[in-house]
Amino acid sequence: LVWLECQSHPTEHLARWRQSPPSFFAMAPSLGSLVALLLATGAVGSSTHLATMCPGHACLDPAFPILDYHKSERKCLCAKNPCWDSAGLAHSCPSPSFPYLRFSYDDKGRLSCDCSSKPFYSSVYMSLNVCPGHLCEDPEFPVLDYDHREGGCICRRHPCDEVDGVRHRCLDARI
Repeated sequence: LVWLECQSHPTEHLARWRQSPPSFFAMAPSLGSLVALLLATGAVGSSTHLATMCPGHACLDPAFPILDYHKSERKCLCAKNPCWDSAGLAHSCPSPSFPYLRFSYDDKGRLSCDCSSKPFYSSVYMSLNVCPGHLCEDPEFPVLDYDHREGGCICRRHPCDEVDGVRHRCLDARI
């Protein structure tokens, strides 16, 4: 599938997909894996807690890449990184050694932005409402989530780390 190839920038894939969407028959061999992945996660890189609240939602617009949940309106939405506009300040990560802009909220709801060498996956809802004060530091477990069985916040593996026994990785450093 085009958006999982990770060979070039995601916006290039999206533009190509919109111009010429793959046929169902071309997608059929990987369709089962994709369906299983989406049912398990709801959206690639999102928490399972959030995915159960937002089944079928996907955020393909690079300007609003984060699957999020608006608590007071009780609806799912695609959001921008809160560090892109934090009290009028636009944070970015220009260093190739630390290219990933990550965010967290402390127990008092204060936003913190920094740059990381590894990707991080969360949403404002998860970071602010469900798991304030939690940040996933281990690159093997970059997805902030809530474990209903244990009754607490955890850091999970990325859902693409194991799909049908295959660990998927993006070869393009820009992604």
